[in-house]
Amino acid sequence: MSDPRYAARSLIELNIISLEGVWLRYWGQGGSAGALDFDAFLYEIQEPPQLELAFLAWAMDDLEADSPH
Repeated sequence: MSDPRYAARSLIELNIISLEGVWLRYWGQGGSAGALDFDAFLYEIQEPPQLELAFLAWAMDDLEADSPH
């Protein structure tokens, strides 16, 4: 996955998970952005450090692993 923000936004737009749900999973992976900063970087208003994108990518991987296939 090149940029996990696209996947996260797609899941939110499809009502598969809420913004808060994505943020909580990101936070659980070690992400350090608060909810407002997370929203800003998810929607590309501000650019996060690469490590924060890695935390989001791991959260997206967990979501995929949790989904029934």
